Amino acid sequence: MPNLIHQQTVDLFHRRPIAAVELLREVGGIEPPEFAKATAEAVDATQLTPVEYRADAVVVLRDGSGTARLAVIVEVQLRHDADKRFTWPVYVAALRARLKCDTALLVISLNPAVGRWCEQPISMGPSGTVTPVAIHSDRLPLVTDPGEARRHPELAVLSAAMNGGHPDIDKGLEVMLEGLNELDQKDVRLYLSYVFGLVPTVVGERLKELLMTASADYEKVIGARYFSEWVNKGLEQGREQGLEQGRAEGEIDAILAVLDARGLEISPEARERISGCSDLQLLEKWIRKAVTVTSVDELFL
Repeated sequence: MPNLIHQQTVDLFHRRPIAAVELLREVGGIEPPEFAKATAEAVDATQLTPVEYRADAVVVLRDGSGTARLAVIVEVQLRHDADKRFTWPVYVAALRARLKCDTALLVISLNPAVGRWCEQPISMGPSGTVTPVAIHSDRLPLVTDPGEARRHPELAVLSAAMNGGHPDIDKGLEVMLEGLNELDQKDVRLYLSYVFGLVPTVVGERLKELLMTASADYEKVIGARYFSEWVNKGLEQGREQGLEQGRAEGEIDAILAVLDARGLEISPEARERISGCSDLQLLEKWIRKAVTVTSVDELFL
């Protein structure tokens, strides 16, 4: 079950599919073909076999006649998942066959370690490789140029969310707000809630201060009546999301540490299953069992 941060990241590309093109061009160094429009299309467009494979989002660039020129599969990956090394090439091949155009795989990761794992080429054997274009903080520097933020507001949002610990984050937040000025109310609220949910609490407080300073502009967008209440709510939700995410990561680290300390062999599959879990109740159950099981497989019984 996707969590809120995963869903908000996906929503960004459903609302503004051009963001996928901007990331390919500005971060991936891939110049797309000429196109008339970019649209987010059905996420099950990758389904070509009786087994259903669903990408998080699919953006298709079409020319004036409606012909697909480039398809971009957007995947949001928050944790290591070994199965994706097998399913991602299916997405690419099936969508390419369906639309009969070049297809790119764009993976968004909020964790740079996960991002570096995502961008590794996937060997297809003698037939070649599939290489994801991974977007993470190592690839997407903090946007501090107001002009760039206005041209590419989604890049500014993602860069602020991914670089919350950057020494120039204040400047990044300022230019991000400049970039959001021209967007409509729903997009602004979505993007700001997203950033509140990902940056450290102290950065969220700074964003709150900046919003209050710029209240004249943002009250027009968000609505004067609800502005102050909404900012405070966004900050509190960000804290709650951060606490829950932090608790899950702490439980995962503790489970793996206990199993390692007891000398139990942890298969790659088991490690991925533990690391990919965000259910706090299940993680708490596993950590209690980790001190008594005689094999890692018993953990999941």
